[in-house]
Amino acid sequence: MSVIPRCRARSISRIVARTAVLAGALLSACARMEPEVAIVNNIAPEVLVRNPSFNGVVWNTVLRYGEATSPERCLGGEGNAHFQKFNAHSYCRRQSEYGLIDSICMCDSSWVSDDTDVISATPLWFNYKTMRSTDARYGSYQRIELRADDMEQDFSVPGPYGH
Repeated sequence: MSVIPRCRARSISRIVARTAVLAGALLSACARMEPEVAIVNNIAPEVLVRNPSFNGVVWNTVLRYGEATSPERCLGGEGNAHFQKFNAHSYCRRQSEYGLIDSICMCDSSWVSDDTDVISATPLWFNYKTMRSTDARYGSYQRIELRADDMEQDFSVPGPYGH
């Protein structure tokens, strides 16, 4: 049975340790090169944005008008920002029109529809994406603004649709 001499074993362990440190440094350097992205809700004051995403990163949050996500690293390349949108003003107006909540809009409060099933008491978040794509290059920082004139329904994910 052959035994590795003591000095040779130390040499091998040093090589393994140095290789591990070098691999960790390389992985860390690659992570720093990935683009950093933040998404800002600039659609309208009455619009909430939920779960914005871009190139593999999803922020599980709800953004009010003017709020932004925290910057996160994402995959490099060109893509569209995806998000769910909810218009609180429109939702409240429809709820009021169908008599599901007290009138808070400029609606005739004496009119109440018999068809209250048309509007659900649960708000629907509709899927959207930006029309303009963003090129997130390695080592860059991108601030993606969600605007009313740069969004369309996103049919690449399951509904709801048709509002």
